[in-house]
Amino acid sequence: MSEKFILQKTIDASLLNRGLNIPAAAKIFLAENLSGGALIHGEKRAIKIIFEGETHEAILISINFNRQKYPNHQDIWQIVYGKNSPLAANIRKIFLLPNEQNYLILYSTGIKDIFYFEPIFTGEIPNLAAEQTVENLLDVQSLTDPEAALIEKYHLTKIRKLNRSIGDYLKNLYQFRCQICGQNFGESYGLKIAECHHINYFVQSLNNDAANLLIVCPNHHRIIHAANPIFDAEKKIYRYSNGYEEKLKLNLHL
Repeated sequence: MSEKFILQKTIDASLLNRGLNIPAAAKIFLAENLSGGALIHGEKRAIKIIFEGETHEAILISINFNRQKYPNHQDIWQIVYGKNSPLAANIRKIFLLPNEQNYLILYSTGIKDIFYFEPIFTGEIPNLAAEQTVENLLDVQSLTDPEAALIEKYHLTKIRKLNRSIGDYLKNLYQFRCQICGQNFGESYGLKIAECHHINYFVQSLNNDAANLLIVCPNHHRIIHAANPIFDAEKKIYRYSNGYEEKLKLNLHL
C-alpha cells in the first residue's frame, strides 16, 4: 500500500457520528487521489475508506451553498458516512468519546478513490524534550541508519513518512526558498536545501498538516528554535522577545 499523508483530524463528536470537514490546505492532496480530480461546486462522489482491515463506503461532497450570496467563500468539502454506518460504528469502537488528544490520520492508498484511516493515540508518542530533535528524526531519509531503532521505539515511523510527504510537496511549491527571507541557500551550489518547521511545535500539537508547516532555511530554523518567537498567524509575522519582527516574504499555502 503506497500511503501518502492527506490530513490529521482530532477525534470529535462529528467524526464519531457523521464525518469530517476537509481543511483547505488538504484539498489539493485529496484531489490528487481522486479519479475525477477536484470536485466541482455541489458535487458528490462515492469513495472507499479502509479502517481496521475493513473497507467502507463513504461520500465525498462539496457543499452546495449559495455562491452568489457568498462569492468569496471557498468550497467546503466533507467526507460523510453517517452515524449508523459500519464505518462510524467501527470508529466508535476504537474511540469511545471525543478526545482532543487522539486523532485519525487520512492517507491515500495509491489507488484512486480509496483511502485509509489510521488511529493515533497521544500515548504512542512521547513528549520529547527538544522539538528540533523530533524534526530531525522526521527528516531521516532511511530506516537503515543508526537512529532506526529510536524511531521504532518512539512509534515515529509513520509520522516521519507523513512529514516527508507533505513537506516535500511544500518544498517544491516554494522552490526550496525560505518563506521568511526568500532565499534559496543551496541554489549557488546546485543543491536543494530547505527544512520544514512546525509553527505549533509537533511535540505539543502532533499537527503535521500543511497549515502548521513553514518552509525555512537552516539559519532561520535554528534561530526560531533558539529564540522561540511568537507567530502571528493572521499577519504572518514572527515577533521576537527583543521586539524584532519578521514578516513572511513568501506565502502560498497559509
